[in-house]
Amino acid sequence: MQKEVEGNKRITQCMRCMEIYEAFDDICPYCGYINGTMPEEMYHLEPGTVLDKKYLVGKVLGFGGFGVTYIAWDQVLQRKVAIKEYFPRECASRMNGTEEITIFTGDRKKQFRNGLKSFKEEAAKLMKLHDIIGTVNVFAIFEENNTAYLVMEYLDGCTLAQMLKEKKIMPVEEALKMIRPVIRSLQEIHKNNLIHRDITPDNIFITKSGELKVLDFGSARYSALAQNKSISVIVKQGYAPPEQYQLYKDQGSWTDVYSLAATIYKMITGKVPEDSITRMVKDTLEAPLALGITITKSQENALLNALNTKISSRTQTMDAFEKQLFSEEEVPRIDNETGQPVKKPQKKWIPPVIAAGICVLCIGAFLRMQQPKKDTAVIQQQKQEEKYVVGNYVGVDLEKAENAAKESELQIVITNRENSDKKEGVILSQDPAAGKEVGENNKNIYVIVSAGNEKVKMPDYVGISSKKCAEIEKADNIRTVTSESKESNIIPEYVVEQSEKAGNKIAKGATVTLSLSAGRKNIKKKESHTMPELIGKTFDAALKEAEKSQIYIGISKHEYSTSYKKNTISAQSIEEGKKVSGGTEILLTISDGPEQMKVPDVVKKGLEEAKVLLEQQKLKHTVTFEYNDEYGEGIVLEQSVKAGKKVDEGSTIDLVVSKGAKKEPEKTRERSSKSSGGSSKKNSSSSSKSKSSKKYSSPSQPVKGYGYEPSGSGSKRKNSGDSLEDWEYVN
Repeated sequence: MQKEVEGNKRITQCMRCMEIYEAFDDICPYCGYINGTMPEEMYHLEPGTVLDKKYLVGKVLGFGGFGVTYIAWDQVLQRKVAIKEYFPRECASRMNGTEEITIFTGDRKKQFRNGLKSFKEEAAKLMKLHDIIGTVNVFAIFEENNTAYLVMEYLDGCTLAQMLKEKKIMPVEEALKMIRPVIRSLQEIHKNNLIHRDITPDNIFITKSGELKVLDFGSARYSALAQNKSISVIVKQGYAPPEQYQLYKDQGSWTDVYSLAATIYKMITGKVPEDSITRMVKDTLEAPLALGITITKSQENALLNALNTKISSRTQTMDAFEKQLFSEEEVPRIDNETGQPVKKPQKKWIPPVIAAGICVLCIGAFLRMQQPKKDTAVIQQQKQEEKYVVGNYVGVDLEKAENAAKESELQIVITNRENSDKKEGVILSQDPAAGKEVGENNKNIYVIVSAGNEKVKMPDYVGISSKKCAEIEKADNIRTVTSESKESNIIPEYVVEQSEKAGNKIAKGATVTLSLSAGRKNIKKKESHTMPELIGKTFDAALKEAEKSQIYIGISKHEYSTSYKKNTISAQSIEEGKKVSGGTEILLTISDGPEQMKVPDVVKKGLEEAKVLLEQQKLKHTVTFEYNDEYGEGIVLEQSVKAGKKVDEGSTIDLVVSKGAKKEPEKTRERSSKSSGGSSKKNSSSSSKSKSSKKYSSPSQPVKGYGYEPSGSGSKRKNSGDSLEDWEYVN
């Protein structure tokens, strides 16, 4: 939003922070945002879009596979808000420069509509939570552009995850004091028969005033492609309990208890708990006390009880979790397997006669210790009381600091290496601080060491506009300066040369010199030329064609392409064969080649779920079936590319899928068949029908390693009578 005022000054509203300012340019003085910056993704709404005739949309705050969240300005109530747009990428798209969402046809359309319905229903539930302290207020829900939008309270501050990046580890008492309001909020949420299902440091927000808010209620965690087949669950490893891997079986307040306990564990140890599925096979979760964390045994037991992988052994409610965490009484450790308190080792009974003998021996030993050997006791006492003064190692080279500490009988321990403007190897901070005293039993000095200036990859500025350069340098923290202009077939004021070669590693914040195009003096603007075909050529080859045709070329954008090789032209703004005059400016799109997609882990998952996960990553697949005695029918046994590896978009992943255990062929009973008349024929028909109706899908039987408890196993848990329908999921 801009309005001209005297002296070419403009009144501008920043699309990032929504502050209003007067300036000659488009750079916000409050946050440094350049107004006019294009969205990060082409399917995002452009900043300046107005929704529902009153919400001015700004920059994207965050986005994922199911939606996009924007900062916005309520033009009626004159306040900042956040707007979440329902946008499942598997089911819909948006053309660049448009506002309406295009919904795919067929099953995808049905899936989009079902998801949209759920999105609106959840919004209605969330609006009822406005009285609960610690939850984000939801103001409105409306439909537009073939989708729906959720208008929420805008929060200014940072997430707990962002804070932990800086703070690393929090003292237990501080962490518990901070998280207690979250516990209280979740208690109220559970009273409304709602579950959050995604409590993580990313979803706990700390406002500038210090208030904690629980975020991300409105995110859909069902894949839009999963309807009526299998359910694709988005879980955060380390924070999600096993039941969240089990197609939403047996979820309740206990689910949020586990996730919150994992969050507290991260706060006080600096570590994310090992994934719950892995823990079910072999539990290697380290207790905080074993990691050297200062915590009471009762607090540790409370935390570990809440992190039990078995639901029946886990703390069931937030009320119970809070009571255990802050209890002044001893909290017993609940065994994960049995669900019973861990028994303390019992003291062995000693007969009185033996006990008396031991007492006599002890008295004798004590009397002997009082004799001439008292000097040893004095020395030992003095040693225990000996203190060491910590020196100042900040700003000192690591090797020198280690030598100095060694001379003082102290030990330097590196806890982290961080980028800084200090020379690599220089100590940035220490704990304990200089001048503090340490005892004989704790002579470690924990330090953070400089890793030197952070390196960034030098961008390729050649062929792009100076305005685009400003956007890139802001994103990459690179300073650019311009030198003399040079004659070139590149569009005037576009970059011709750069002082650092593209792709080189340079220090973050380094200065790069750019040369801009001055155009060509010999260009004859009145002459007519035929537009050459530039698609498929490199930019250098296009420059030669441009000189022949008396035109100027520049680069508008880069984009992924499976049709054109990397660094070749995938599109041109004026099609080949058209008549153009000399000096015509042509904008080109440069291919970055296929997008690199991360291969998901689909082993031990149902085939339908595996298909969804691969499709989400734009990957193809083939399927080979084989018999397997260990895993049920329809379970993926192997994948040809290791999970986590990056491959080109459209790559094919070969899957090996279980056919279940091989059945022994039934013996034919000819005599019996003949004697039974027509019944044999009837049975044969029924059997054939049964075989033909068999489909490969997610198994109903337990999957090994995934924590399924067979029905009728006799396992019990608290609240086992609660059915899935008794709980509503807050997404």
